[in-house]
Amino acid sequence: MKTSKSEIISRQNKIINYLRKNNCIKITELADMFGVSDTTIRRDIHLLANYGEAIRCKNNICMLDIKRSHPRFDDEKGASACTEEKDKIAQYAATLLEDGDTVFFNSSSTALRVIPYIKNKAVTIITNNGRSLFTDRDSSTELVLIGGEVIGNTKMGNSKMYTTGTLAVEAIEKISATKCILGVSGISAKGGLTSMAVQDPAVNQAMIRHCSGPVIVVADHRKVGIQHSFFFGNLSDVSCLITDAECDPCELEKIRQTGVEVIIADTQPALPEI
Repeated sequence: MKTSKSEIISRQNKIINYLRKNNCIKITELADMFGVSDTTIRRDIHLLANYGEAIRCKNNICMLDIKRSHPRFDDEKGASACTEEKDKIAQYAATLLEDGDTVFFNSSSTALRVIPYIKNKAVTIITNNGRSLFTDRDSSTELVLIGGEVIGNTKMGNSKMYTTGTLAVEAIEKISATKCILGVSGISAKGGLTSMAVQDPAVNQAMIRHCSGPVIVVADHRKVGIQHSFFFGNLSDVSCLITDAECDPCELEKIRQTGVEVIIADTQPALPEI
């Protein structure tokens, strides 16, 4: 029998409540607790993290990041906090941008983290990410926020806010970008680029179509080898994937074999801090 939406939400709320009391638990224990598979629990954790909960999995342990728990949307530290892996991914992605670039950024929180690392370059960012308005950026970086229907979820503390719909797509179609930086819910050799949100594909596809240069995917290891419900691109659309060293090496090799350049940000030479 298919699990109802209310049951899924109830399970996810119970996971969060447990972690707030106990800080960490094995994924297998959560799966046993709720009578579901490990994959279902990983999907729940991924969804909760996208909603803004300070929650992550590492070495099959699910944990709550106490320092980031319940960040406020208008709290600069909470809104910009990220894991070490995502910081390195964002920092490396910024090095690929050049003077004069016009760059599409989608609604991804990982893509958003690239913005503060763009320094002393005349770059124009075109994005549908509403949180970009509250992100530090260099004086040489120009920011253009695309209009459209506003999607936001403040239910779990830290908000993800972005624009979508026909107006957003039509705005993108009038622009030709030189590069595109996309975050994903999943990237895999089998499933290509996928999202958990039905609103995402139309905007992401428009960004890919109207980019004349490299399409750069930024994704931490939790998203590599994962396939979600809403497809928006083939790996043939992607120039490079920037990720971290905890990825499944077999999946990375399969992605490489499709022609995508894979960059492990953790292993790149140290870059100066901002």
